[in-house]
Amino acid sequence: MMMAMKTSLFKKSQAYPLLFILTASITLVMACHDQPQTVTPTAMTRQKDTTVKKFTADMVDNKIDPNCGMPVTAGIADTVHYQGKIYGFCSDECKQAFLKNPVALAKNAQLK
Repeated sequence: MMMAMKTSLFKKSQAYPLLFILTASITLVMACHDQPQTVTPTAMTRQKDTTVKKFTADMVDNKIDPNCGMPVTAGIADTVHYQGKIYGFCSDECKQAFLKNPVALAKNAQLK
């Protein structure tokens, strides 16, 4: 009877590491499976800016927006022809402000 006891204890001691490895493997598989997958659409990340600029700084006679003082090299949203010159503006709001009082604001334009 003593011998049977030793044999069964020996088998249990071998089973513990295997049981630990099996439990750890199942836990790892379940943990990895629950994470959401992130998909990055490659077509969206590789698109180029195809917008065509309507106006460039070379097309206007002023260096800065006469209303807000922003350089026209940063971007021109619209233009106005005033007294033989072409004035560029960064936004429609600046253009509208200029149209309300062009005499005063034309002095701020820093012509080229």
